Amino acid sequence: MTVRKPLALSLIALAIAAPGLASASALYHPAGGEVGMTTHPDHVQSNMSRGDVLRSVDVARKDGTLAILSRGGALPVKATGGSKTREQVQQEYLNMSAAEKQRIQELYGSGG
Repeated sequence: MTVRKPLALSLIALAIAAPGLASASALYHPAGGEVGMTTHPDHVQSNMSRGDVLRSVDVARKDGTLAILSRGGALPVKATGGSKTREQVQQEYLNMSAAEKQRIQELYGSGG
């Protein structure tokens, strides 16, 4: 009984401290109060050279993303695949089995 209590307390303390130890190399560290975090740029280790950074800034300047980001805008998402026409979607729905249509009805509701 006397050994279990100190062992349990030390395991609990380790479990509480483990996430804080893992974030030692992060940019942000938790802090009490209203702020909630502190910034430590010197803790981040970058594997990019200065030349790589300058090249990526040059590319962003040429394609317009630098201007968008500097104004706080969100970058547009590029389309990844071809889209279907309305007729293709309607034909796909008409070719579905009754069980598939029922499943879609359960997932998305009646739509009205």
